[in-house]
Amino acid sequence: MKLIKGIWSATWKIAVFLTLWGVLYAPLLVPVANRLGQNAGSSLARLYFEITAAITILLAAWVMTRFIDKRSFVSLGFMRGNIVRDVVVGLGIGLGMMAVSVVVLWSFGWAVPHAVVAVSWFALFPTGVAMLANTVTQEVLVRGYIQQAIQAQSGSVLGVILSAVVFTLLHIGAIKGAVLPAVNLFAAGILLGIAYAVTKNLWLPIALHFGWNFLQGPVLGLTVSGQSVDSGWRVFRLEGPPIFTGGAFGLEGGLVATATTVFGISALLLLPLREVNVVSPHQI
Repeated sequence: MKLIKGIWSATWKIAVFLTLWGVLYAPLLVPVANRLGQNAGSSLARLYFEITAAITILLAAWVMTRFIDKRSFVSLGFMRGNIVRDVVVGLGIGLGMMAVSVVVLWSFGWAVPHAVVAVSWFALFPTGVAMLANTVTQEVLVRGYIQQAIQAQSGSVLGVILSAVVFTLLHIGAIKGAVLPAVNLFAAGILLGIAYAVTKNLWLPIALHFGWNFLQGPVLGLTVSGQSVDSGWRVFRLEGPPIFTGGAFGLEGGLVATATTVFGISALLLLPLREVNVVSPHQI
C-alpha cells in the first residue's frame, strides 16, 4: 500500500508539472510556429523556441517546488555547492566522451575529415545558446523534476532507471524503432541520472549533456539524436558500418557511443563526487 501511494504521489505531481509547462509554453510556441511555417526550422527560430522552452519549464518548476512540494526552488538542483567542480567535470566527461568517439571512428576510417570553408563565431554562438537552453530544458524536466519526484518516494536506483526510460521516450520519434539507438539513449539517461544522484545538483548533468551535444553538433557538424543541429559546416562525415557509426541516427546510435557511455558511467561512479553515501527517499 505504501508503494502504491508513493507511485501515485510521484505520478500526479509529474502530470501536473507537465500540464503546467504545456500551458505556459504553448502560447509562445504554437502561434509563432504557425506564423513562421517552413521557416520554423531556421537557426533564429530554433533559438527562440529553445529559450522560451527553458524559461517556461523553469517557471513551471518554480511553481511546483514552491506551492506543491513546499520546498525551495534551488533544491531542484541549483544549489551553490561545488558549482565550478561539477561544471568542469561535466564538461570534461561530455567533451571527452565525444572526442574519444570521433577519434575511434576516425582511426578506423569511418569518420572522414570534411573540408570546412569557414567557421563563423556569429553562427556558432546562437547555435550554442540554443543547445544550452535545450539541455537545461531536458535536465530540469527529466532529472530536475521527474527523477526527483520518483526518488523522493522510491529511492535513487528506481529514480535513475525510470528517468532514463523517460529520457529514451523523449527521443522516440527520432529512434524510429531502432534497437541500438534506444539502448544508447537509455544508457545516456542512466549516465545523466547518476550524475544527478551522486551530486544532488543539476550542474554536472547539464554540463555533461551540453559538452557532448555541443561538440557533436554545432562544432563538428554531426547529427545529434537523428537531428541536424549544426552551425552551417561539417568537420567530419561518418562513413562505415551503421552498427558502429550509428547510421542516419548519428554517432549516438552506434556501438562506439555505447562503449564511451559505459566509460562515462564508470568514471562517474569512480570519481569522488558523491555528497553522501545514501540518498534518502524522503530527503527532497
